[in-house]
Amino acid sequence: MKYIREENIASTSFIYAIAMVLLLTFTTGGLLIAKKFSSLRGDLITLEHELISEQREQLQSDVTQQVERIDSLRHSMGKRLEQQLSTKVAEVHKMAENIYNSLQAKLSTDEIAETIREAIRPVRFYEKGGYFFILSEEGDAILYPANRSIEDKNFLTGETGMNPEVARNLIGLAKQHQKGFYRYNWTKPEDVSEKLYAKVSYVSYFEPLRWVLGTGEYYDNLDEIARMTIAKDLETSFDVKSNDYFFLYEIHNLSGGDDFATMIVNNNRPDLVGKKLSDSFTDIRGKQFRKEFLQGIREKGEAESVYWYKKPDGSGAGRKMASFKYYPDWKWVVAKGVYLDRLDTAIAVKKEELRIKVKDDILLLCIIFFVAVAVALVVAYLYSQELQAIFTRYKRTQQEHLTTLKKLNRALEIKSNTDVLTKTYNRGYFNQQLSMEMSRTNRYQTPLSLILLDLDHFKMINDTHGHLAGDAVLQDIAALVQEHIRKNDTLARWGGEEFTILIPGIDQKSAFLFAEKLRLMIEEYTFTAELCVTSSFGVSGYVLGEAGDDFINRADKALYKAKEEGRNRSCLLEKDSATV
Repeated sequence: MKYIREENIASTSFIYAIAMVLLLTFTTGGLLIAKKFSSLRGDLITLEHELISEQREQLQSDVTQQVERIDSLRHSMGKRLEQQLSTKVAEVHKMAENIYNSLQAKLSTDEIAETIREAIRPVRFYEKGGYFFILSEEGDAILYPANRSIEDKNFLTGETGMNPEVARNLIGLAKQHQKGFYRYNWTKPEDVSEKLYAKVSYVSYFEPLRWVLGTGEYYDNLDEIARMTIAKDLETSFDVKSNDYFFLYEIHNLSGGDDFATMIVNNNRPDLVGKKLSDSFTDIRGKQFRKEFLQGIREKGEAESVYWYKKPDGSGAGRKMASFKYYPDWKWVVAKGVYLDRLDTAIAVKKEELRIKVKDDILLLCIIFFVAVAVALVVAYLYSQELQAIFTRYKRTQQEHLTTLKKLNRALEIKSNTDVLTKTYNRGYFNQQLSMEMSRTNRYQTPLSLILLDLDHFKMINDTHGHLAGDAVLQDIAALVQEHIRKNDTLARWGGEEFTILIPGIDQKSAFLFAEKLRLMIEEYTFTAELCVTSSFGVSGYVLGEAGDDFINRADKALYKAKEEGRNRSCLLEKDSATV
């Protein structure tokens, strides 16, 4: 070539090398960047589909679980009824004790008895259908709200016209065992036919006045009680923050029509509760979504619909996705909906995150390409052996720096996640693990339990033996518990003398037994400071879909109950009750 001459061969070769490097660099870079943008568009579409599909699956799961719960409750109402009756009688018995103790020094026995009777008389439950009765040891009807005309008459002598054997057995049960259940046949107050119905009563013996306090319920009312229980639970399941809520229809005609159903529960539209509904109702865009879900119910027993509907927070109408499932035994349709604008926001955030990531990747590619050009120029300019030496030293130094950086990052990570005194995880790390385990539990419906551990009278240890002794006890406790938990359990210092243990894959009953085991180990352990230390435990099981604060608060309440009842004990607090 005429432009290449001996005197400029070096510079010409250098220029050609630059041209080739630039051509290859920008060609390769352009292809990679184009591929990144194409991948971004595909990722965004996939992301939106995945989020909507995930929300759909969650809705279907929530509704299915609720229907299964309805069926389970319906078949377990007998035992639940007995539990509720015993609880109600215990409450009234306590009320009577409080009145008696407060008035004992002020009024006569007859006056106290009258005060207690009139205090109990208006107490009702089960939508005011349940009431309490009082019998004396001799069979006198002290209180009988179902028929006040027989009050002060005697059941045992037949004055009331009712079976004296039942009253005799109730009184005998209360006197002999102090409290208990009795099953028998009895008339209904509103049934003039005097037909006998199967009934169960729970009685308790009130020693100060030698009274038998009791209440009862007819077994044929259980189905209605189950319906009321489910409806009340769904009314309280409304999530104000997310606008998510269950709603419930009673179907009269699966084919549809003007009065095809009655709204039973709807926290968003309390004005519709108890009213008949028409399937011709349309949303703000003219969609007859009730006809749509009715068709799915008729064909498959379940349905899904997307429509526009009023938001509970009063911010107008929003696009809503709802899942419907039919429970034929009660002719109920159980439904739950989620407003998609919240999902749209989440999708927008994810999209922005992806865009930023792709932008950063492209920037990184550009930097790499420019570095490659610079290195290529150096390669073209310097002797190969010297260049090889430079690269060797560069790689060695880079590896050393990388190793040092990894060590520093690891040390910083451990320091940021670890409590300095006890070497356990700190509260921040625990919150991360809690969020992760709750997501896993909600997704796979595996059990998840939480234990709160608090040292009893720890302030006394610090005040009596000094803070160094207290620190030694905390370190011993942390080491002892860490030795007996699994690798996938999370032990963290919650604050002060309080620790928390997150236990995935273990139900609350097993977690309670494990807490008891730890409590006994601590009680029998010989500490470095040669002190005897006891501890109290609060245990709770995660309820699918609940907030982390509710989960933790329940364990905290259980711990408070354990301390309130004397310390050095474990307490399991379920969603509606506590077990010690």
